Amino acid sequence: MADEINELAQSYSWPVVYEADRNFDRGKGREVNWGVTREVVLGYLESHISNDCCIVAVGKDPELAERVIRQMDDDLEDEIESFAELLAAIQDDEDPRHLAQSLVRAGFGAPREFDQEFFAAFAKAAREHDEYRVRDIAVSSVVYIEWPEFKPLLEEIQVHDSEEQVRARATIVLRAYEAAGM
Repeated sequence: MADEINELAQSYSWPVVYEADRNFDRGKGREVNWGVTREVVLGYLESHISNDCCIVAVGKDPELAERVIRQMDDDLEDEIESFAELLAAIQDDEDPRHLAQSLVRAGFGAPREFDQEFFAAFAKAAREHDEYRVRDIAVSSVVYIEWPEFKPLLEEIQVHDSEEQVRARATIVLRAYEAAGM
């Protein structure tokens, strides 16, 4: 997908302003940023867990950033999984490894506005899954969604999860939410 997005960015004359490949224990990740304007950057992030990617536009001009994302959504329409497909994967997948990958994909591709079904599916995986690594991935993936409705869930997990790693991850995500002004 990075090549397709790079071609689009080049067609809009957006230069690469940052590029990095990262090696993790579980695979490789990639990050690329293009300068849309001096105030807005288009970012590409490839997950080392799911081998899926997301794009974000950020900067001092939120209206332009939103237009850039909508344009990318239109340009890449055939490449993007639907909300229904993402939701079905996290609701139906019972294999822990596949569920973890589906949670990352769903975190990247979740609706911008709060959705009760997505929330419930993430909450169930984050609170109830027997495998602590799945709970940890569910909590980690919430950082990409940025719905304030997740804060009470994260606060509950921070205090009550049976695994220190999951409690610590909830703390990290809560700090990210606070840094984002949520």
